[in-house]
Amino acid sequence: MKKFLLKALVLLLPVLAHAQVVQVKGVGTTSYTAELSQAVKEKAYQIAQVAAVERYFAENGEAESQNFDSIQDKIESNLDKFILSTTVLSEQDQSSLKKYSVAVRVELNVAKLRNTLRSSSAVSKAGNSEKSQLVYLFMGREVSSVRSFDARVVKRIEASGKVQETNNRTTRGSEGESISDTSIGTSASRKSTQNLSSNASMKVEAGGSTTQKADDVSYRLLPMSNVKTAITSVFSQGGFNVAEPEFVLSDKDFKSVNQDYSAGSDLAPPTLRAVVMSLKKSQVPLLVLATLDVGAPAQDPATGMQRVAVTVTGRVLDVSGNLPREVASVPAVQYFGIGPDNATAMNKGLKDAALAAAREVASRLNASGVR
Repeated sequence: MKKFLLKALVLLLPVLAHAQVVQVKGVGTTSYTAELSQAVKEKAYQIAQVAAVERYFAENGEAESQNFDSIQDKIESNLDKFILSTTVLSEQDQSSLKKYSVAVRVELNVAKLRNTLRSSSAVSKAGNSEKSQLVYLFMGREVSSVRSFDARVVKRIEASGKVQETNNRTTRGSEGESISDTSIGTSASRKSTQNLSSNASMKVEAGGSTTQKADDVSYRLLPMSNVKTAITSVFSQGGFNVAEPEFVLSDKDFKSVNQDYSAGSDLAPPTLRAVVMSLKKSQVPLLVLATLDVGAPAQDPATGMQRVAVTVTGRVLDVSGNLPREVASVPAVQYFGIGPDNATAMNKGLKDAALAAAREVASRLNASGVR
């Protein structure tokens, strides 16, 4: 058992280190007029390094890409501070076109990049009294029950008929009489002809409808106390003043929020209005909402350990004005937690997803100039 846990820890350590040091590829191309010189190669080498940093930001979303533009000058002038190592993968000299290209793989110091971003953001430049306060509600949950409904089938048959009948009848008769000396005789004959014909037709139409009702899904809320400190740290390091929701929202607000998220993915309008009014009363301008949906555990094909998927979505509302407005959003993104058992995998997935959502929210707020 100890060997298995040690193996699991060894497998998880590279994942944790990966969060601060990331390997990214980049390509740089330069043109030259006469001959290929060392200066031309060094220029392409530097362009490739900058392209690798830009690629890292581009892969992390639009907000991060916009943040790269704000610190690009600092990165280009201090590449050694942000790049730990560089490996040349390939070189190509197109002498006919007078172009030289080089492909590199660099190790980025992500922690240094994030610190530089935070120091360059509008919220970090503002005074402590000018920094925005925010309240976040991160709700972890998993499906507790699913109620499925059979399809409702309605059949309808319409029939119409038509009968046409013709009856022709003709009767002919004759009578005769003969008289002799001793008797009188009579005779009669009758001839009857009857024609009868009928036509019948029937038209039948069959149809109907099938109604399928969506599943009724209920959720069980999960405790988020293990990741609460880490989420608060992300927002605080991003330059925001975090207000604990327990001191801003009322008990009634918490009860309504829990009920709404237990039944669906959105807050009911009365609940959202009540939460906004509580924030306005405490003069907190920003509200961060996020749901973290935990999937069913499964075996990870690479490690053989348990793997749990967590899907996170989020949005940020600015409630400082007369009407709340959405200033940032996090589209549905899926993260995976891996561990020796289901509980460990779920907790790791929740933590990774919550931290990623908090960083994305902070990045989008910084990119929007919110402070």
